[in-house]
Amino acid sequence: MQTRFLSLLILVSSLCPYLSWGTSNHTFVFQAEWLVLNQFLSAPSAVMHPLIIVPLLSQLLIFVFGIISPKITLVYLGILGLYLLIAFIFFAGFLSGNIWIVLSCTPFIICSTLFILLAKKK
Repeated sequence: MQTRFLSLLILVSSLCPYLSWGTSNHTFVFQAEWLVLNQFLSAPSAVMHPLIIVPLLSQLLIFVFGIISPKITLVYLGILGLYLLIAFIFFAGFLSGNIWIVLSCTPFIICSTLFILLAKKK
């Protein structure tokens, strides 16, 4: 039960990071993901990039093997794939001095760290 709950928290927290670029451009990951999924249905080749495909597949891995039928090693793989994007966003926010970007990434980092620590105890 704990594995499923933490997997759900990881999945939800992966949608929360805030993105901000330029002077008036900003969005959340869940909004950008919705646009990517809509674009994927109309023109799949336009969204074929590793920073788009890897996190989407990682979310699918966490959903299937973390919530539906728990398998710890595949959830680790999903966390790793999502961590690539979230860490990139976190460090971009850190380097630009945008505290909102940094704070929006910390729930994912905390939840995934908790998952790894609790899974190692088992």
